[in-house]
Amino acid sequence: MEFLTDSTFLTYLGVFFGPFIQEDAAVLAAASLSANNPSYYPQMFFVILVGLFLSDIWKYWIGWAALSNSKARAFAEKKHVVSLEEKIQRYTLATLFAARFLPLARIPAYVACGFFKVPYWKFCLIIGLTATIYTAVIFAVCHWIGEAMGERYEWLLPIIAVSLALLFIGVLLLKRRNSNKRNYF
Repeated sequence: MEFLTDSTFLTYLGVFFGPFIQEDAAVLAAASLSANNPSYYPQMFFVILVGLFLSDIWKYWIGWAALSNSKARAFAEKKHVVSLEEKIQRYTLATLFAARFLPLARIPAYVACGFFKVPYWKFCLIIGLTATIYTAVIFAVCHWIGEAMGERYEWLLPIIAVSLALLFIGVLLLKRRNSNKRNYF
């Protein structure tokens, strides 16, 4: 039971569950921790990758479950929705790859895959691929910045990561607030 109070275990646990709260911030934090403390690599990479994968694949089932609703099924039969379904079925890789790098597009794209009955094995395979590429890019950039800054400035990396994550969250909250204001008028 001593491992439950080990700060390294708690760090990995936080990194694993981070994507369930905010994916980009979690990946950036994991990459920063790894760049700041090389003993975390490659374990940190795989922990965040598994957390990211698991935080994404369940969203498919939201769309799939929506099909049990008669209004959702009727909506799915409309001409423009059928056209969108055909495009998502045909371009699943491109859709999910684009969604991975466009943060506000992820959840709608993942839910749409379930709604449009993209084969789950195909969805999971592509999610795994895009998560690996995305995580590798973020880790490479953070490690490159860490090396460029040198040991003298490595302490700045986590501060930069947290600042960027807070900025990203702030922009999302501001957009949400502005869109809610428009809906009330």
